[in-house]
Amino acid sequence: MNFLTQIVHFAEVPSLGKLGSRISLLRLGLRPLPLRCIHLCLLFFGALLSPIQADDFQSGLDAYHESKYAEATAAFDRSLESSESAATHHNLALSLYQQGQPTAAVWHLERALRLAPLNKTYIFKLGALRQILGLYNTPTNLWQSAANILTKSAWIWIACTCFWIWIAVLALPRIGGFQRPILLKLSSSIAAVCFILAVTALTIQFTQQPSGIVISNEAIDLHHAPASAAPEAGVARPGERAYIIDQHNNFLKVETEAEITGWIQADAFRKL
Repeated sequence: MNFLTQIVHFAEVPSLGKLGSRISLLRLGLRPLPLRCIHLCLLFFGALLSPIQADDFQSGLDAYHESKYAEATAAFDRSLESSESAATHHNLALSLYQQGQPTAAVWHLERALRLAPLNKTYIFKLGALRQILGLYNTPTNLWQSAANILTKSAWIWIACTCFWIWIAVLALPRIGGFQRPILLKLSSSIAAVCFILAVTALTIQFTQQPSGIVISNEAIDLHHAPASAAPEAGVARPGERAYIIDQHNNFLKVETEAEITGWIQADAFRKL
């Protein structure tokens, strides 16, 4: 088995400890009794769901090693339904690739990179699979690489946290009737800078990242209008990235990474 088809043998299943640490952050804004109820409920459901996801993930691993790729695909699909993880998307991509579905595999590897943007294994395998399809990576600008250091959810968390820190630092001296010490001024400045950086990174991610992938296994025609009989505007290649510009009925107006704009049938394109 070559490196391209080696699967990941662990899933990012949230443990009870992680759930507890996340829930503990809510203590600042909730009363003790409701907090305990929410805490216990989330722990209970987490305890139920985690073994289910782990069982499906393990079933997918076992089926993959036995070359039962259809069974592995079904098991990893079930695992994703209970909880999304980059490792599961990665393994599902390889299961689909083994069944001769390279464009579906590309979509799942792209999705895995959205969840784990710095994973070198996913980056390499996606690049290798795109080369097999005749697609090559376009150069990435420095600011795009910087924006992809963290996921969208992480940047959103940083932006929200910094915003409320900045508000608190401004409001506390007025409420308490005292002048801001140097430490508070420094905290305010740092929070403002981090907020601006997070918003900038989010803007880059939302505007620069492709909307989805062409999942047709053959080159598909793009049209000048949202109709199959409309004149052809170009061709979208299998597995090609594209940005959604507009939508009309079951057609999407997209711009491909080859900078070709046209209308494509919605069932030939899958959003990320």
